[in-house]
Amino acid sequence: MRQIAQATWKALADPVRREILDLLREESRTTGDICGAFPHLTRFGVLNHMTVLKEAGLLRVEQRGRERVNHIEAEPLRAAYEDWMRNYEILWAGRLGRLRKLVDGKEKRRMMPGNPLPAANLVTLNIEQTLDFKAPPAELFQALTLDIGEWWAAPNTPGDVRDVVFDPTPGGLVKQVTRDGGGTVLFTVQSIRRDRLIILNGTLGLDNVLVGTVRLELEAARGGGTRLLLKHWAIGELGPATQEGFSRGWKALLDDKLRAYVERGESLGVRAR
Repeated sequence: MRQIAQATWKALADPVRREILDLLREESRTTGDICGAFPHLTRFGVLNHMTVLKEAGLLRVEQRGRERVNHIEAEPLRAAYEDWMRNYEILWAGRLGRLRKLVDGKEKRRMMPGNPLPAANLVTLNIEQTLDFKAPPAELFQALTLDIGEWWAAPNTPGDVRDVVFDPTPGGLVKQVTRDGGGTVLFTVQSIRRDRLIILNGTLGLDNVLVGTVRLELEAARGGGTRLLLKHWAIGELGPATQEGFSRGWKALLDDKLRAYVERGESLGVRAR
């Protein structure tokens, strides 16, 4: 993993190669299209940059007749990012632990002077799930965002929740709305790429989660379907039972309720209550 990550960082060190990946992030392109996007460089120079990206596993080339169509490969980017982030998990866990001790200690001293500080029990949560859906990326993206209330009914969702709404714009909110006009913010949208990527920051409204990120990647699959990759990372006071509960909860939401909605048209979410 370390060697793969180093190759990825080396490939990303050059601004031209980063621009090539930015182009491919928008859509797959032919080799001629990519070379044409850099009029200040020779075709040979652009091809050299593309070779570096290909050798790092960041670029996949598909032959279509006489054309070579280039696709971005996100897995090495994710692997490099996660490899780098692991170096800071302990650091952040320690800092968050000290912060929690400080806050809890002040509250404890305010309520019961003289008691010792409570010990924080912070752990890191990492969940990855991959699912294949018999629906195109655009349809699945619509279900994940604007239609979320049709299938979202997470475990322990309060009975007074009448809807879950998703504003699919940077800074937008994913929130539960109750019948009396109240509600809870589950996530804030950090990044979104239509039909391809959703990155959310938030705690799912849970008190025992300090910080969390959910990443949903959509990739077109053969036969008109979509492969969905879920990555959920969080830090909090999460025991083994809680972590297992998160894993089961995501599977129930995505593999059962979301699948029922996009593949069979069945609404099992809070809107069906």
